[in-house]
Amino acid sequence: MSDDAHEPTARPPSAAAAAVKLVAYLSAGVIGVSVAACVFIAANRSLGLTEITVTALDSDEEPRDHRIPFFKQNDALPDYELRCLMKRGLDLDLGVRPDTSAADGLTWRLNEPVSILDVELVRLRDKGRLKSNVVAEVIPGTDSVTRENYRFDFVTARAFSVGVKSFFATPVGVAITWGFGTAVLLLILAPFAQLFL
Repeated sequence: MSDDAHEPTARPPSAAAAAVKLVAYLSAGVIGVSVAACVFIAANRSLGLTEITVTALDSDEEPRDHRIPFFKQNDALPDYELRCLMKRGLDLDLGVRPDTSAADGLTWRLNEPVSILDVELVRLRDKGRLKSNVVAEVIPGTDSVTRENYRFDFVTARAFSVGVKSFFATPVGVAITWGFGTAVLLLILAPFAQLFL
């Protein structure tokens, strides 16, 4: 008898084993694409808004509680409130500056930067005792914006962490997170699946 008769014949891989291998390769591809997309989109969303300064161009045009000469002039000054209206999630209340003129500029600092792409509007209000009136609304940017009687100056800084946080709050970020998680799970289960095929 020849030696060839004693050698075991190699079994061709089954269709199921080939499918498991394909799923493993696809999962690894999804993970790679997800990481690349996360880094790219997060970098684009990394410009964070850190500070807003509002300046009244004409102090005589600022809202007043009253216009009576010599009577509680400081109390008559506006109570400025600044809010960032966000595209998703809760709006940011940056606080009130009571009985203050904005002629020399009023600055509000954010506790932590937010992606400028996540801010829909910046709203300045005069917060009165009975009702609050919207004084001006602007879309934030990297340049100064003038609306009504006010100039808005925005201070921004790039931070990758701001971009990552912003990215994962978007629908695309949520979808990529689910895809990434599913791909990792399939990659972990693929070797076990091959044991039973």
